[in-house]
Amino acid sequence: MSSGAPSAAAASRTLLRETAAGVLATQSVAVEGYPLGSLVPFVVTPEGECVVYVSRIAQHTKNFEQDPRASLTVVEADLSGADGDPQAFGRVSVLGDARRLEGAALDAARERYELFFPESRGHSEVHDFDYWAIEPVRVRYIGGFGEIQWVEKGAFCLPRAEWQDGEAGIVKHMNEDHRDAMALMWVRARGAAPASLGAEDDAEPTMLASDPEGFHMRWGGEVAYLPYDKHCETAMDVRKEMVRLTKEARAASEG
Repeated sequence: MSSGAPSAAAASRTLLRETAAGVLATQSVAVEGYPLGSLVPFVVTPEGECVVYVSRIAQHTKNFEQDPRASLTVVEADLSGADGDPQAFGRVSVLGDARRLEGAALDAARERYELFFPESRGHSEVHDFDYWAIEPVRVRYIGGFGEIQWVEKGAFCLPRAEWQDGEAGIVKHMNEDHRDAMALMWVRARGAAPASLGAEDDAEPTMLASDPEGFHMRWGGEVAYLPYDKHCETAMDVRKEMVRLTKEARAASEG
């Protein structure tokens, strides 16, 4: 956000986009009346829904089919090795209703999920898997001590931006023409290039996806999310943010 601190809604979306996995809790069928939680990978759609990829034989699928109510919780850091009080770390819980994706929504979810988790392409060959979206009902945001808010669905979920239909073109352009700029952005945001650059196809940064509030890159086996300073309503807004980020990263590298 360009003016002041981000809202709780924006901060919640950013934390979710920065995180690759969270604790999914569903209403247990096996132990009636109790929630079942487990760690699952997920991706976030540009609009703010969380998408998980679950085997049909998994307990979560059985629970979804009986009761769609679920929650997904993420934390901003690995608390096992953290110094200080873990209660000071930011976290987000998305409470919502799960639905099995079909048709165009399924195709879009699969395409996005496989960008972040390419190994998932082979999962369906072992067991039948389905994509499920968790449609937020309410979001609990905790930014640290004294910063605790409920975020309503209308504030958390974003309308689809018209430029999203051209997202693939933006990603292609950045990957073909601006890998040097993305490397500078990465170093500025993360402090250094990835420690391991062994794989030839991962030796340079690759843009994975963009949304109205930022974009994801993969480099050296790591994935980073870089937020924009402003919400991008148009493709020109995205271009301006990329130009700004490039200029700032180059200035930082030369300073």
